[in-house]
Amino acid sequence: MHTLKDVANDLRFALRMMRTSAFATATIILCLGFGIGATGTAFAWMESVVLQPLPGVGDVGRLVSLKMTTANGEANLSYPDYRDTRDAEARAGARTFLDLAAFDIRRFTMRTDAAAEARRAEPLWGALASANYFDVLRVRPVVGRGFLAGEDAVARGAPVVVISYAFWQRRFAGDRDVPGRRVWINGRAMTIVGVAPQGFCGTLARLGLDLWMPVTMHAEIAGNPYLLDERDTRWLSVFGRLAPGATLASARASAQATGAQLAARFAADRDLGLTARVLDIGPVDRLAPLFAVMLGITGLVLLIVCSNVANLLLQRGAAREHEMAVRLAMGARPTRLVRQLMTESLLLALGGVLTGAAVLVWARNALGAVMPPSPLPIVVDIPIDARVVLVLAGVGVSTIFVFGLAPAMRSTRVAVRASLSGAGATRGGSGGSGRLRGALVSAQFALSLAVLISAGLFLRRLDELQKIDRGFRDPGQVVVATVDFELAGVEGDATQKLLVGRMLEQLSALPGVRAAAAASFVPLGLLGYWSMETRVDGYVPRPGESTRFLVNWVSTGYFDLMGIPIRRGRAIDATDRDGRLPVTVVNEAFARRFWGTNDPIGRRIHVDNRDLTVVGIAMDGKYEFLAPLDASSPPFVYLPLGQWGHYEVVLHVRAAGDPLALAASIESAVENVDPRLTAMSPGTLDAYSSAPYLPSQLAALVLSVLGVAALVLATLGLYAVTAYSVTQRRREIGIRMALGATPARIAAHVLADAARHAGAGAVAGVLLALVIANGLATQMPGSVPRVMVDRVWPFVVASAALGAVAVVAAFIAANRAARISPMAALREE
Repeated sequence: MHTLKDVANDLRFALRMMRTSAFATATIILCLGFGIGATGTAFAWMESVVLQPLPGVGDVGRLVSLKMTTANGEANLSYPDYRDTRDAEARAGARTFLDLAAFDIRRFTMRTDAAAEARRAEPLWGALASANYFDVLRVRPVVGRGFLAGEDAVARGAPVVVISYAFWQRRFAGDRDVPGRRVWINGRAMTIVGVAPQGFCGTLARLGLDLWMPVTMHAEIAGNPYLLDERDTRWLSVFGRLAPGATLASARASAQATGAQLAARFAADRDLGLTARVLDIGPVDRLAPLFAVMLGITGLVLLIVCSNVANLLLQRGAAREHEMAVRLAMGARPTRLVRQLMTESLLLALGGVLTGAAVLVWARNALGAVMPPSPLPIVVDIPIDARVVLVLAGVGVSTIFVFGLAPAMRSTRVAVRASLSGAGATRGGSGGSGRLRGALVSAQFALSLAVLISAGLFLRRLDELQKIDRGFRDPGQVVVATVDFELAGVEGDATQKLLVGRMLEQLSALPGVRAAAAASFVPLGLLGYWSMETRVDGYVPRPGESTRFLVNWVSTGYFDLMGIPIRRGRAIDATDRDGRLPVTVVNEAFARRFWGTNDPIGRRIHVDNRDLTVVGIAMDGKYEFLAPLDASSPPFVYLPLGQWGHYEVVLHVRAAGDPLALAASIESAVENVDPRLTAMSPGTLDAYSSAPYLPSQLAALVLSVLGVAALVLATLGLYAVTAYSVTQRRREIGIRMALGATPARIAAHVLADAARHAGAGAVAGVLLALVIANGLATQMPGSVPRVMVDRVWPFVVASAALGAVAVVAAFIAANRAARISPMAALREE
């Protein structure tokens, strides 16, 4: 048994040895800290995005989403379809679903004082939800209650609201008496009845909603009293909790049966179906493979770090061979020496864990650096919970055995007599220890090359994506800002149209503004999409074919400002207003689909039961950020704001100089038109439309950092091994030179040894990179290219970079060997 005194002695001796070799100790701790911190950061991202995407939700694996199916993909449900589907399941005795819930996210304004000015209301994101929303999610408010069963069963709902934990802390300082407090949401008085648990964000991962209210409050809060009755307006996200014994397959079968009933009963659902799928947690779900890849890559870097540290400890152990021999000769047991060396490794690992914790705290929120701007409340803060801390500590402890045990065991297997006589030091570089160090260097090169090539593949894909024409020109010079009339309490299409015209006049007159226009959404942005049923005269849809397409309400000057060419006809202009011929502009894909090579100008289409005349054909573009950026453009419809109006517009301002310098002027101009209005979330069009680049951009950034670190580590490892080998073989080199070997030949021999290690690692690294590349292309289609003849440059560049640094590292050591004096080397012996 080891006493506390023995442990204290081991610690004191270990600290003394670490102080003696302070530079090597600092190098080891920094390397370990980087590897451990990178792994901990990747795990924290993985846990928040993949493993625990919905904090506070009970038994997430039993939740599934229900979607309407069309020939063009999936769609949400209308409120009547949700209600009928839920009733059908109830009649079936809840054999498949315990219950079904629905919600839709919206932006609201909230005031805590009825007398406060409307312009001082705080804009918040929240959800209109069914009364059973919290029950289906198995979420229990930390204060107060959720919704009661009947609070969504009456017209105009019940004026109650549940607020988020973050909002409770921010606006009410955690007051536990908040239930019963009145707030004014969109100008309507409502009563707070509960506070959601900390971190709860519903079923959309990383989206920080601040309030929930009954879905039937839609008419009171969000306008459009008919939306709850319109079966062809599919706006609700629906999810259900599986009953005991039910599976996704049985849920899908049940949904298909219900969908068939809806299609038979209602014309709006004809040719549509209903299906169940894995719970839709939003766009974050698409990043899951990426975070798994990054966790794996950081694991490779950690292995490189461990092998490098092991190499350093092996060299230090060889340098301490005489010390070990003396201690063994004096009666120390090998286990006692192993314990001492492992204590030193433990202290190194502890230093690495502490440094890694600092790296984790600093890097955990790096996701925000590449996240595209959006009015949505995207939560980029990554929490450090108990699991992350345990993983960090576990990785640190495990590294002790990865990098510490082999050097410790090796250090105790010394030839005592030879070492004490001075002969051992001259042969240390040629034995098993030298072979082990060489193998570690080869492993470092293999892993480093795999990481570098993976980073290169993402960089290549990012370059390919950025070269794709998004359909508009010079987006970096365009500022976009959102104005929400509904939030401001501005009602009526006529008033909204008038205000849009006045805002554009004010903006166009600002110094430094080349042009101003308005639209209903930003192409490739994270929100604002709206689709409408479209019929074309003379075209009969095929069974199951959807003719519901994305639309954009745009003002005069929009196409010129965006640089979208009009291929035929004309753009929407100032003559397209109320009382004039209702018109539309469609894109080339729309024209090809419905009229082929025939002239589309003057043709009639019907959008939302309004007859429109096609006056122009716009160039195809990219519209929806979830669609592959290199896919063909879908049909798209442009409608004049002057003839339709819209509850929300996105102002587009093309700047002559610095675009963001206009942000304050844009906000002032909007408020001058109407004090109730606010220009929200200003940013460049380039930034707002960058969402499709996110996976490749994030991976390229992270893997480039890891790749450079791996390259540096591998270079240091090769230099350290080669230099140490030269030191250990000084006598051999002296004899060779005394027998006539030239310095050039000695240097070539050293370089050949280094090349053998680097070459073996390069071959293994290329094979490993091929496996990783093909796996990435399978798991993340569209985010990383498959390895093809025209895409091998990441392999070539990474191999060349690694080869170059290997040559430099080996040449420095070889140069030292070539300058060894034969007489001095032999005299040392």
